[in-house]
Amino acid sequence: MENVTGTSLVHPRSVPDLRDSAGPVVLTNPPYTTNSLLVEANCLTRTIKTRRGEKKLLEDINFVIEPHEFVAILGGSGAGKSTLLHALSGIHPATEGEVRVNGRNLYEDYDDFRSCIGYVPQDDIVHSGLTVEEIFTYSSRLRFPAGTPENTITGRVNEVLEEVRLTAQRSLPVKDLSGGQRKRVNIGVELVTRPGLLFLDEATSGLDPDLEKTMMELLGELKQKGSTIIMVTHTTANLWMCDKLVFLTREGQLAFFGSPSEALNYFGVEDVVEIYRKLDTEENPKSWAEKYKQSAVYQKYQNRVKDRQRPIERADGNKEQDMVKKSAACSSFFEQWKMLTGRYIRLLSRDRKNLVILCLQAFIIPCLLVLAFYHSAPTFRYSEYRPQDLEVTRQIVAAGKVEEVQQNIQEEKNRRSFMSNCIALMVFTSIWLGTSNAAREIVKEKAIYRRERLAGMRVGPYLFSKIGVLSVISLIQTLLLVSIVACTLDLPEFWPNVLAFFLLSLAGGMMGLVISAIASNSDKALSTIPIVLVPQIILSGALVPIAYVKPACIKAVFYLAVSKWGYELIGGDIVNINGRSALQQPLPALNGNFSAHWGILVLFIFLLYGMAIVLLHRDRAVSMPEGRK
Repeated sequence: MENVTGTSLVHPRSVPDLRDSAGPVVLTNPPYTTNSLLVEANCLTRTIKTRRGEKKLLEDINFVIEPHEFVAILGGSGAGKSTLLHALSGIHPATEGEVRVNGRNLYEDYDDFRSCIGYVPQDDIVHSGLTVEEIFTYSSRLRFPAGTPENTITGRVNEVLEEVRLTAQRSLPVKDLSGGQRKRVNIGVELVTRPGLLFLDEATSGLDPDLEKTMMELLGELKQKGSTIIMVTHTTANLWMCDKLVFLTREGQLAFFGSPSEALNYFGVEDVVEIYRKLDTEENPKSWAEKYKQSAVYQKYQNRVKDRQRPIERADGNKEQDMVKKSAACSSFFEQWKMLTGRYIRLLSRDRKNLVILCLQAFIIPCLLVLAFYHSAPTFRYSEYRPQDLEVTRQIVAAGKVEEVQQNIQEEKNRRSFMSNCIALMVFTSIWLGTSNAAREIVKEKAIYRRERLAGMRVGPYLFSKIGVLSVISLIQTLLLVSIVACTLDLPEFWPNVLAFFLLSLAGGMMGLVISAIASNSDKALSTIPIVLVPQIILSGALVPIAYVKPACIKAVFYLAVSKWGYELIGGDIVNINGRSALQQPLPALNGNFSAHWGILVLFIFLLYGMAIVLLHRDRAVSMPEGRK
C-alpha cells in the first residue's frame, strides 16, 4: 500500500471476496472502504440555539489522526466528547469547519464513505431477542449488496465472531450475555463490513476493570488489523494502549492532542486522572486552549495538519472504481424487505408473552361482547314484525292493544340499539387492536433504526416489513372477532365483515405506527393511544348521530374519524341494521348509500402510511448531514 499522502489504494482485506462458483467477482464496498484512512479535523465548531441564545459545544478543534491509530477522546462531563465524536463520524456535523478523510470532505461525500464508517453508540443497538450469530447475519444481509452468496455471508459472520471472541456464545440470545459481551456484539455489528474508521461512544462504560482491559485489548487488535479507532471514554486505567489522546476543556475547546506519554509530560502529572483535576480547577477553559496552541506539542502536530492540506487523489482506474460503486449499492428494496420481515417474524415468535397477549385480547374482547348481548341472541336476525304491525292505528285503539303495540315498538328499538351498539363496539375493538399492536413497534427499536438508516437501510422496506407482519396479526384477530360474534349473535355477511373490520384494524395499525414514529419512548407511545382512540368513540356517530350535531361546521371534525366511516359502512351497508328492523324511522347515521366508504377506508390507510413515511424520513434528517437529507 502506498503512503497515505499519495494515492490511496483499496486494502486487500477491505473488500470481501464475493466470488461464487458460477459468477464473476462482486465487490461489496465503495472505493473508499479502505483500511488506510487519514482523518483531519479542521476548525470544527458546533453551535446550538438555547433559550438564552447560542451556545458553543465545540470550538475550533484541529488535529490529524493517522491511519491505523487508536485515539481516545477525554474530558469532564459536558465537555463535548460525544459531540466531537458525532462531528468526526458525520452523524451530527459541525456547524463550522470540516472533516476530511483522505483529503475529501466527509460531510459532502458521506455516501462514498458510508460503508467504511462504523459507529457504536453508548446504548445497545441490537435486538436482545436474537442470537449473536443471527444479529451478525442480518447485519451482513442488510449491508452487503443484493445477490451476495450465502456462503460469503456465513464466512464473514464466522470471521467477526472470531474477531470479537464470541464464537462460543454464537447461539446465545443477546439478553443472556454479560455486559462486556453485549458491548462486543455491538462492535461486531459494525465489523461485518470491515470499516476503516470505527467510532465508539463509551464502549467501556459500566465494565469492571478486567472486562475494560479485555475490551481495550480487543480494540487494539482491531487497530492492528487496519482500522482507525476513535473512542470516547471516561476510564483511564488502560489509556496507554492508545496512540493518541484528545483532551477537551469543559467548554469544548482543545486542551491537548498527543500521545499518552506526551500528555503526562505536558500537564506535569504522573497519572491521567490528575489531568482531569487540572482541567477542572486550574485556569479557565480558554486559557488551556491558548496554552496548548503555544506548546511544542501543538506545533509538532500542527505541522502534520499543514502537510495534509493537499487533496489525496482517488485510486487509479476510474472504470474499476465506477464498477465498484455500482456493485456496492445497498441491497435492493425486495432484499431489504425480505430480510427485515424475516427478522421481525423471528423476534415476534420469540416474544411468547406478547404473542399470548395478542391472541388472548382478540379472544376475550369478542367473548365479552357476546356476554353483553347474548340476552338478545340472535341479535342480528330480521324483525318478526312488519312495519304496519308497529303502528298505533284506530283499529289498535279500538281493540285495546295500544300497550301491546307500544311494548313491541320499545322491544324493537332496544333490539336495533343492541345491533348498533354491538357493531360500534366491534369497530372500536378493531381500531384499538390494530393501534395497540403497532404503537411500540418502531419506538422500541428507534436507536437500531437510526443506526441501520446510516448503514443504508431504506424507510420503505422497513415500514413494509412492519405493516406486512402486523397485517397478518390483524387478520387473525379479525377472524377471531367476527367468527365468535357470527356464531353466537348471528352476525350476517361473514366475509364482507371480515374485510371491513380488517381494513379498520389495518387503519388502526397505521395510526399506531404514526404514534410510534412520533414518540420518543415506549411509555409515551402507550400514553398517546387513548388520545387517539377516545376521539374515535366520540366522533363515530354511534353515540351522537352527525345529523343532530350543531352548528354545521362542527360536523367536519367527524369526517376525520376512521370509526365514522367503518361504523356507517358495516352498520348501514353490510349488516344493514335499519333493514333488519321494522321501525319506520331509521337510524339517521345508518341511512343512505355507503358503498363509497370502502374506498375512503383504503384512502385513510394510505394517508396514514404517508404520514409514517414522512415522520421516519424526518427522523433520519435529524441524524444526518445536510448533504444526505
